[in-house]
Formats: sequence, structure tokens, C-alpha cells
Amino acid sequence: MEAKELLARIAALKDNLQKYLETSASYYGIVAFEKAVKVLSLFMANALLMMVGFLALLFVSGAAAIYLGILLESYWLGMLLTGGFYLFLMLIFFVGRKRIFGRLAIRILVNIFFSDSESKAKH
Repeated sequence: MEAKELLARIAALKDNLQKYLETSASYYGIVAFEKAVKVLSLFMANALLMMVGFLALLFVSGAAAIYLGILLESYWLGMLLTGGFYLFLMLIFFVGRKRIFGRLAIRILVNIFFSDSESKAKH
């Protein structure tokens, strides 16, 4: 009797372990999906903001170039000054790109991937 009871308990333990592993895999799949959705939505929101910002910058730059052209009595000089300003900004961003954008991207992704897990573990 004891051997049959022991085998039945081992079989039940095996079934419980298999159900636990399936549930854990399903849970982590859902968590990964949730994190992917957060990253994708953040990317889409930022892409939309960048497109709208680019359009605004385009019109403001055109107005600034025309205004400088009127002040300097040469539209070409206004365009060159505006373009030079953006080349200067590009140089500054290029030099500091790893320090500025690398840390920012890492900080955003760490907040997305680790802040939720830690807050759920605390509660």
C-alpha cells in the first residue's frame, strides 16, 4: 500500500510541478508582452511628438531665415545663418550624443522594465 501511495503522491507532485511551470511560463509571457507594449507605445508617442516638432521647427526656421534676410537685406545670408545655427547645434549633439542620449535611453528602459517589478514585489 505504501508504495502505491508514494507513487500516487509522486505522480501528483509531477502534475503540480508541470502546472506550475506552465503557469509561470504563461505569466512571464504576459509580463514580456506588457513590457513590449509599453516600449512600443512610448516609441510611437515620441515619434509623433518628433514629427509635429519637426514641422513646427521647419516653419519657425523659415520665418527666422526670412526675418534675418530682411534685416541683412539678403535672403541668402538669412538662410546661411539659419543653416549655420543648425549645423552648430548638430555638432554639439554629435559630440555629446553618447552622454546625452545613451544615458537617457538606458534610464527610460530601466524605468519601464524594472520599476513595475519592484513595486509589485513590495506590495
